[in-house]
Amino acid sequence: MIDEQATTIFISAAEASADKHAAALVGQLRRELPEIDCNGLGGPAMQRQGCNLLENLVDRSAMLTHAISQVGFYYKLLGRVKQYFQQQRPSLVVVIDSPAWNFHVAKAAKDLGIPVLYYIVPQLWAWGAWRAGKLRRRADRLACILPFEQQWFSERDIQVDYVGHPLFDDDNFVKAADPHGKENNHNDFPTIALLPGSRDHEIERLWPVMLKIGCRIKDEFPQARFVTTAVSERYENILQRQASGKLDIEIRRTSIEAVTRHADLTLVASGTATLEVAAQHCPMIVMYHVNLAQWYLAGRWIIKSKYICLVNILADKELVPEFIPLGFRQKQVTRKVLELLNNTDQLRQMRNNLRELIEPIVQPGAAEKVVGIIKQMLPNY
Repeated sequence: MIDEQATTIFISAAEASADKHAAALVGQLRRELPEIDCNGLGGPAMQRQGCNLLENLVDRSAMLTHAISQVGFYYKLLGRVKQYFQQQRPSLVVVIDSPAWNFHVAKAAKDLGIPVLYYIVPQLWAWGAWRAGKLRRRADRLACILPFEQQWFSERDIQVDYVGHPLFDDDNFVKAADPHGKENNHNDFPTIALLPGSRDHEIERLWPVMLKIGCRIKDEFPQARFVTTAVSERYENILQRQASGKLDIEIRRTSIEAVTRHADLTLVASGTATLEVAAQHCPMIVMYHVNLAQWYLAGRWIIKSKYICLVNILADKELVPEFIPLGFRQKQVTRKVLELLNNTDQLRQMRNNLRELIEPIVQPGAAEKVVGIIKQMLPNY
């Protein structure tokens, strides 16, 4: 049982990436406020930092592959969370990303008068802006990770702080190499990074396309080198099995930053990975497979952002080519890849543009700033 007199923070992280960022937050809390108990929902990274888990959501979500099973599990879990809030009454609830789940956790806390901090806020500026009112009712404060989000949420009367992206808090994050060293690669020997994403459906839909494009690059640049990264042995085996006999590619168990640090060009799935590539000032082409019927019937009307790629959203212009939805545009992507590889001036300009965009953003300290907000929200701190 938790000491009723202890100050307790409840943290909810539903996915592996949120677990990683939550773990950094728990670690920072233990350094600055060691007397506080951390409990919650998350995964092994949070647990290693000393957070007591009510449920390991990360491992559980990997096992639940059917939507019906997920609904039943999460419905029961929400009941357990409500009971925990009633009995233990944490001093603060911190929910991280995953609005489909964390909106319910936040509401359960607010219904009992427990303050809520939302860290890594939903991207309502891209779609679902009407949910801003719901977010306002369910969170007392927001900690956003993209610079423009602070103004967007402030304009909707929500108290918000910009804390920076937790990606750059990671001790394993590799800083960009000397930009002058990147100009030494000869045109005939380009290094191409292929990054199809880290989820099964991303690899299933993008990896075969990237391999075909890689083969076309190899036709024009026989000395080209290809490299990718795998988050686990399982994914390494999947990537290698599909590439075998088609394209000779080096598969590393390392970070995206390390893989793209000396690459001349990257083909990357849309998502946070684009920021990691941009942090290395590496030119890129962004792609993502979306069901075309769903896109044209609903997606293009729901999404309000001019761009889908985070790099282009931050720049407010097409800084890097994006092919979303990918659809039947493999030939267009291939033409763009070859155009860039044959034009070192274009690559150099893209590299410079990425450096100017990303350098102000690549600043560590997100977890430390969130702890500062938590201190303000806790009584007696």
